[in-house]
Amino acid sequence: MGRPGACALVSGLLWITSASAQDRLDLTGEADVRWVAASGAPSYLNGGEGLLRFDPGHEQLRLGYVLLASRLRITDTLSAHVVADAYGDHDRNFIDLSEAYLEARPFPSNAIRWSAKAGAFFMPVSLENRGPGWTDVYTITPSALNSWIGEEFRTIGTQLEARWLGASQGYLGDVALVGAIYGWNDPAGELLADRGFGLTDRPSTLFGGLGQPPQEAYHEVDRKPGYYGGLMWRHHDWLELRALRYDNRADPYAATSTAYAWHTRFSTLGARLEPTEHWTFIAQYLDGTTTTAADSLTESLFVMNYRTAFALASYKQHRERFTVRYDDFQTHQVAGYYGLPPNEVGHAWTLGWMHEFGGGWTTALEWIRVTSEFPPREEYAEADGLIESQLQLAVRYRMHAAL
Repeated sequence: MGRPGACALVSGLLWITSASAQDRLDLTGEADVRWVAASGAPSYLNGGEGLLRFDPGHEQLRLGYVLLASRLRITDTLSAHVVADAYGDHDRNFIDLSEAYLEARPFPSNAIRWSAKAGAFFMPVSLENRGPGWTDVYTITPSALNSWIGEEFRTIGTQLEARWLGASQGYLGDVALVGAIYGWNDPAGELLADRGFGLTDRPSTLFGGLGQPPQEAYHEVDRKPGYYGGLMWRHHDWLELRALRYDNRADPYAATSTAYAWHTRFSTLGARLEPTEHWTFIAQYLDGTTTTAADSLTESLFVMNYRTAFALASYKQHRERFTVRYDDFQTHQVAGYYGLPPNEVGHAWTLGWMHEFGGGWTTALEWIRVTSEFPPREEYAEADGLIESQLQLAVRYRMHAAL
């Protein structure tokens, strides 16, 4: 990250995790190997403009990921979390970190429960990525909305949450306020302008990058902190609502030798409904704007609006889960110069099936079909409009240990 403070924090967390835990260390590991068949343009991960993780040049047997999520209970109210993962692609580090943070949860003295995080972690946006290491529990590939969150965003800073435990007082659920101050997220928005929205289960890592050659996501360019604030309401285990406002407050004219600043802000709303033990319904919406002077040939700023939404239905019966999801997304340049206008219009269908064998073994089958238009593809001698598909059959093994 080119960031001494973050490196020192991660080193400290790793040292803590390696210390004598005395039955305080919780480890979850998962390995995913998959067979892939794909059609369409070369993926952006391989230097092209395709929107999916894999392409016709990267089919058959592939490594989905290997991850190890560790949680060390330092005291009864303080814990350290580190997630290490590998994806077997062109990244500069074969093994990297996606999260490393300290979490404090003081004992509640009343109906309000406080918690705080400090380090590097995912912000509380996704209603899909609820598994270890921020993995999707419904399909292999998360929505376009949450794919982008995983690719360009990581909170490298501090988050504070206050949760009112209303359900325990006889009210209609719990209410939580969350806020964060962070840095090192100034380039967020550049990938969206270069490629548009994509659908991939390949998030960025803290010290690596995405694409070919790998492009780092986390830089501090203007020394101005960003923030987000959100409101969450949960009614027992069957209804959850989330709203969040994000603003990295980046100076669009700021730049370093390795990165430009993009002033990126958005609002997002989401709902998860589980009316029975079998059914889950999720809907999320995100709308925002990004601004930069990067690569501009005039004094006017480049301004791009974007929005995306998805709806998901999932049915679970015994060891089987069936999921269908529809994604809609678009970007639109409204000012400035950035070559061919990055006006993306697209939608996608995803069908998924998961089966739990027991003993830590799971298989997952997923089919995605994406239809999109994106004028900058012409600069790569590719068609403006693309229809892409990806079929994946994954075999996963998960282990858990408490030491």
